[in-house]
Amino acid sequence: MLSPEEVQRIQRTLDLNERLVWCGKPMPKGFNRITCSMMLFAIPWLAICGTVSVLFLYQLWFSESNEPLLLRIGLSLFFVPFWCIGIGMLGAPLWLRLRQRRWLYAVTDKSARIVGAFRCTSWRRQDLFAPDRSDHRNGLTDILFATATYAVNGHHPPVGFVNLPTAEAAAAEQALRALAGKDDAPPAS
Repeated sequence: MLSPEEVQRIQRTLDLNERLVWCGKPMPKGFNRITCSMMLFAIPWLAICGTVSVLFLYQLWFSESNEPLLLRIGLSLFFVPFWCIGIGMLGAPLWLRLRQRRWLYAVTDKSARIVGAFRCTSWRRQDLFAPDRSDHRNGLTDILFATATYAVNGHHPPVGFVNLPTAEAAAAEQALRALAGKDDAPPAS
């Protein structure tokens, strides 16, 4: 259930004369295929970065070289971005989980949208296809209903509401079907 502040956050993103039909939020989950891949890549990255930087810094600071102090400090700071990138990749599940805590999902009478902390992504009725529901054993459901605006391997991957509690998924799927115009129910006369 959403708090009144979260509903107000969604209401602020709506257009004039747009009515909220359904809203919800995902269960934050940090581990997926991308974050695990990043974590696994970070391990050798940090190992190589650590080996190279320790050997270089040992040679720079403890050998009998005559480089000025400012040059030594500058060369030592060269490795800081590499360490930051490695630590950031190692913490990818944490960053995803923290980011998902601020996500809100909404279906209005004109669009479906994902409201994040700093950005709102919305899809109009003509951009939607029939929702594809995928229930998982952990009590979460994914509902995919549109395509991403970026291409992966030459095609646009499907996007939608991920990690929804299964109890809320039926209402979200029904609202999306009605919005996309692919409702299974006969039209009201």
